[in-house]
Amino acid sequence: MNDIEFLADQLQRAYRGEAWHGPGLREVLAGVTAEQARAKPAPEAHNIWELVMHIGAWIWAVRRRLGGDPAELSPQEDWPAIDGGSEEAWQRTLAALDEEQNRLREAIGALPLEGLRAHVPGTKYSVRFMLEGVIQHNLYHAGQIALLKKMV
Repeated sequence: MNDIEFLADQLQRAYRGEAWHGPGLREVLAGVTAEQARAKPAPEAHNIWELVMHIGAWIWAVRRRLGGDPAELSPQEDWPAIDGGSEEAWQRTLAALDEEQNRLREAIGALPLEGLRAHVPGTKYSVRFMLEGVIQHNLYHAGQIALLKKMV
């Protein structure tokens, strides 16, 4: 397995499982209803729904950055507003997250091996650092979601 394949594998393990640490993001989200996703058990914290949309926003930004776009997120893009709050809207949010995850994996798979050392436009870091960062970001928020899920 080369470094590109390894990073794509780690991204997928953090998302769907078979990770060393435990459940991946989608496993943590299994069974979460729209009502649970909207709940605010910690009033000063983001809820599950907001965290899921935030994760999706950064997956999107990383994919765009792989394509050469600096993809700076506005505060509204970084933390999008919940769309209606219905069960159907929650399922659309999860489907959009799955789509962004799949598109990022495809973009990683299309990278040349030497592309990991390339500088990310608009940043001071490499593509490899960014990809490791998005994996860490997803896991960080998956842990928050796991705690919120227990609280609701």
